[in-house]
Amino acid sequence: MQLDKHRVWFIVLVLLFRCLLEVSYVSVVSPFFSYSGFLLNFSYFNYFLSWVIFLSGFLGLSDRLNNLSDIFYITGFMLVMAPLSVLYGYDSDRELYPVIVSSAAIAFVIFITSIKSISFRKLPTVKGGLTYAVVISAMFVIFLINWYYISGVSFNLDLKKVYDFRIDNQDLAGGALFSYTNNWTFKIFNMFLLSVALLYSRFFLALLIMVVQVYFFAASAHKGVLFTPFIIVGAWFYFKKSNSLVFVPAALSLLVLLTLVTFYLVDDIALSSFFSRRLFFVPANLTYAYFDFFSQNPNIIWSNSVLSSFLEYPYDSSMAKVIGGFLGSPDMGANNGFVASGYAHAGIFGVFFYSLIIGMILRFLNHTTSNFLPLWFSISLSLTPIRTLIVSSDLFVVMLTHGFLVALILIFFARSKRYEAFEK
Repeated sequence: MQLDKHRVWFIVLVLLFRCLLEVSYVSVVSPFFSYSGFLLNFSYFNYFLSWVIFLSGFLGLSDRLNNLSDIFYITGFMLVMAPLSVLYGYDSDRELYPVIVSSAAIAFVIFITSIKSISFRKLPTVKGGLTYAVVISAMFVIFLINWYYISGVSFNLDLKKVYDFRIDNQDLAGGALFSYTNNWTFKIFNMFLLSVALLYSRFFLALLIMVVQVYFFAASAHKGVLFTPFIIVGAWFYFKKSNSLVFVPAALSLLVLLTLVTFYLVDDIALSSFFSRRLFFVPANLTYAYFDFFSQNPNIIWSNSVLSSFLEYPYDSSMAKVIGGFLGSPDMGANNGFVASGYAHAGIFGVFFYSLIIGMILRFLNHTTSNFLPLWFSISLSLTPIRTLIVSSDLFVVMLTHGFLVALILIFFARSKRYEAFEK
């Protein structure tokens, strides 16, 4: 029986990532941030169960990218299952239930994508659809370039000062419909144009679009706007040549290792706070907070969004600030991913209702991309929304406010039966 070296390396790196997360939690996160709920109450029973649950995730984990759902699963596995299992393993006061539900929800999404009776393969392509998508995207981009100038926003390129400008600039250029279209433009439309430029090797145009994105960052004061183009270029550069996912656990392991090196060598916790704590453990801790609060208090049942005309919202502030207040920080917007927000809306039903919808969306992307677009192209427009709905925002918010629905429409229009045209 021949050994699959690629698979072995992938598994080793995933296990290394989990171990490094544990070291980071025990040596930095818990000792320095215990006031935020990161306690250390070790239990051999919890620790053993945490590894059992974590290792069970390998059953659906692919070491190669074959479709969009593989990106979803590895993102959910590394950013949700791993830190949740570490928190449970090192704090005996935590319940197992949120870990089980989160793991089951991610697995259920993948199950839905595998149901053969759910098919979008026969959806027609749109003649000239790519042209329509490019024209519409360009119109939104040109409008926002002018609108930011006309609205009188203050432009800033200093990453340290973004919070000084964000609210004022949002008041000047946002509001009403602009709250949506501005986000769609710099998160989706301009990034779609960048993807098309890379698709056809129009590198000068790609550079120009990236300059426009810097302009949008200066006006919007959102750091993510500045870094999104690197995701697009990275997806194009890497996935057009390889389908290996080894780089994901390798990169995340290196990131956590870097935070540990800076801590032990120069006694600095800044990187550990920003990456290990904020990127991995804060969303996991918020998942626990959502489950703790909404297991004892009324569910929202989408009364703050799609059912607001029929149901009365039961709280005085937004869902995120309700959880912030529960954690002792009423001004904190404690947003979290689809598992936590689904539970907030309708308990366990809400979690799996969201999982069903996400599974259908990924099934749609798998079928509309296969043989119609390069995989990297769909990844470039989907990766950021997928990560957002997994760790930091409600599904419907991601679909509308963050523009995931717009991205799906653009991908559908961009498809072509002449797949080989995209490879020239």
